[in-house]
Amino acid sequence: MTVEPLDQTRGDSTPFLDGARTAALSRNEVAALCMKAARGAGMSWGLAEEAGFAAAWLVQHGFDGPRYLHAHLAEAQGRAWSDLCPTVAPGEWRAPEGRTLCPVSLGATLCDHATLAEGLAEGCPLRIGPVDHPVLLVPFLATIAGAADIRIELEWADGSVCIGGDPGDLAGAMDGLAGSAALSLTARPGPARAPAAAASPPIDADTIAALNALAMRTTVPPSEASRAGAGSTASDND
Repeated sequence: MTVEPLDQTRGDSTPFLDGARTAALSRNEVAALCMKAARGAGMSWGLAEEAGFAAAWLVQHGFDGPRYLHAHLAEAQGRAWSDLCPTVAPGEWRAPEGRTLCPVSLGATLCDHATLAEGLAEGCPLRIGPVDHPVLLVPFLATIAGAADIRIELEWADGSVCIGGDPGDLAGAMDGLAGSAALSLTARPGPARAPAAAASPPIDADTIAALNALAMRTTVPPSEASRAGAGSTASDND
């Protein structure tokens, strides 16, 4: 019988017990898997790390971050990530014509924008969008609200939620942020209230498999040359 060399680029170690179709992943596991999947989808390593943060934050607060991130990565396939980054202008941030903004890139840009908190604190709304799966923007807004000790009112056509307001309001708003929407951000006086941690939701096996498939793109497939050069050429005899 011929034994094939172990291919490290195939399969995954996600524990599905007794044929279960879901798995419970820790925050660190979600962050690592989603970071690699985002990188495999073409994001830079820095932006992919932000994607892992966003998905893990959502899981920590009881929401299916991996599912939202995979939906966004699938929607964005075939487009240059640079085309999904915001063009910054006073009072309005938009994507190039006919595009939707990447919520991860947008969130990272908002966090890095030195005058954001000051501008929002003046009560002037910042119009953004449209944004793809803006639910992934929420973790970044929560970070901004906590750092600046403000509440950020997030509005879209069919609803609104105050990030840093009553933590219980967040759950009812998430479904309305799962597609794409034009948004308006307005700061309100603090103090900010951090959303309470919640039980991590079970992650669907299909979502994990799809993310693993993207993550595998970051590995180098084995070749005859790599296999031939593997291992030490030195003798192990003393």
